[in-house]
Amino acid sequence: MNIENTLRVFFIPLFLIGFNLHAAEISEAHTSCTQALNQGEFNKAISIADALLKSDMHDRDGLLCKGRALGAQGKYTEALSALTLGAKYSKQAFEQAVAYMLIGNLHKENHQYTAALASYDKSLTLCLQEKNQKFSHINYNLIGQTQALNHDLMAALISFKAGEKLAMNDNERADSYESIARTYSALDQHDLAIEYQVKAIVMQKRSGTLDQIANASLEMGRIYTAAKEFSNAEKAYSKLMQFAKDNGGAYYEAKAIIGLAMTKMITGDAVSAKSLLADAQKIAKDTHDNDLLAEVDSALNKLNPQK
Repeated sequence: MNIENTLRVFFIPLFLIGFNLHAAEISEAHTSCTQALNQGEFNKAISIADALLKSDMHDRDGLLCKGRALGAQGKYTEALSALTLGAKYSKQAFEQAVAYMLIGNLHKENHQYTAALASYDKSLTLCLQEKNQKFSHINYNLIGQTQALNHDLMAALISFKAGEKLAMNDNERADSYESIARTYSALDQHDLAIEYQVKAIVMQKRSGTLDQIANASLEMGRIYTAAKEFSNAEKAYSKLMQFAKDNGGAYYEAKAIIGLAMTKMITGDAVSAKSLLADAQKIAKDTHDNDLLAEVDSALNKLNPQK
């Protein structure tokens, strides 16, 4: 897991209040459409949305569901049309904010960063007006991610820091700290990157899942390596290896071993690096993880470029 693209995936519920049996049936269809989206059944979601829109062409939730499904299928123009209509027919300010956020996500996923930022700004403005702290925090992070993808790192840093001020719990603070750390690392401001990633790990250990703790630790090792603090990098990867073993996380154990091997490689200890990569390769084969195997192969090629 990571938080790029970050944007990190989150569930946006559909909003409808039913006052009679027909309304209850429509609400159930909205829920089914969202469930189909979450399960990756995009054709099914589109079919449900089309049925809703046949009954009411102004059905805001049906339009948003259809737009998200079309976007997931790579049908950018059609998805944008549906989402734009969904925003148009959104009656409440928060509903409009959600629609603009989804439009921003679609633009970002299709590398239309200027358009994405414009949509996120609309959503953020509405959220701030409504004093919706949670979704203001989310929008600042989405804006920062888009600015980073558009190579405007200083602007991204400002956005992430603005979002951090609105964080309401340890999970949200961890999210912000990780984003700030990653941006400082990209700017080669290693001391600040380390400072914020350490804060992120503290927050994740308080409230995060095992995956979130492991990911934060993995990033800690990467940042230490980028800062040329190789001893600290090795310690971070070694701690993660033990954490993964203790919690049955073969994937993260392998990732930590690969990170440690790459650090050994950089410091000129090719023998240790090769031995570590053999361990990671065994885990990847035992777990039938082709992505891990490819990562190990890539590392071995760097170790033995002549082969």
